[in-house]
Amino acid sequence: MDHEQRVRLAQELCARTATAFPGDLLLAGLYGSTARGTDTPWSDLELLFVVRDGGRPRSRELLCQGIAVTVTALPRRKLERTLTHPCRQWPFWMGILSVLEVLHGDPAQPAAWLQMGQAVPPHAFRQALERELPGLVVESYGRILSCQARGNRDDIACAVLEVLFEMRDALCLLNRRWVTHDYFQGLLETFGFPRLPAGYRELVPALWQAREIDEIAPLAERLYVGYRRLLAEEGLRWPDYPDVSQVPL
Repeated sequence: MDHEQRVRLAQELCARTATAFPGDLLLAGLYGSTARGTDTPWSDLELLFVVRDGGRPRSRELLCQGIAVTVTALPRRKLERTLTHPCRQWPFWMGILSVLEVLHGDPAQPAAWLQMGQAVPPHAFRQALERELPGLVVESYGRILSCQARGNRDDIACAVLEVLFEMRDALCLLNRRWVTHDYFQGLLETFGFPRLPAGYRELVPALWQAREIDEIAPLAERLYVGYRRLLAEEGLRWPDYPDVSQVPL
């Protein structure tokens, strides 16, 4: 399937859904490589349906003419709450809205939602990041060290990816920004953020390309130390309870 055929497939799916569920489909759009025009014959098709609260269209993953299709149906209230109450999903939806090619509904609506997300005060992002921090980077960095201790060459590359993508999410919230690509290209987009760990732009590509344990571990340590230092300099609280009795319940 070439690009034009993939776009027609997206248009047909949106049109059929709007006809089948009149009034439920508020906005339908295309994102990902097909929206950017960088798709290949093997690319998937990614669609966002914003639906009326209680609307009937549902999220689905399917094959259509041999193409993997992902339809994410999101109630409007849930989307707007995510945009106005930052969490780890805030950069994801802001990134999609910023590149969404509208196929059904008001073409100006994604820009209005982006403005909604950008209007959130800075302190809300700091609070969101503090809530997310215990689940970001620490465990995955520890997994790198565990792989080194065990001589486990099979799993360490996966741990590196976890560190990099979790750090990306944390930096998105810290900087109140987002990326529009997955994988390595998305990491490259973070290089334009104003607040980054020391050496981040050099360490990320080096870690991505590293293959040997003795090369990976010291690079990961430098990146992790810089990350922790950045968060401390930003005044973000990262409690480490010395006694289980102090853990809030």
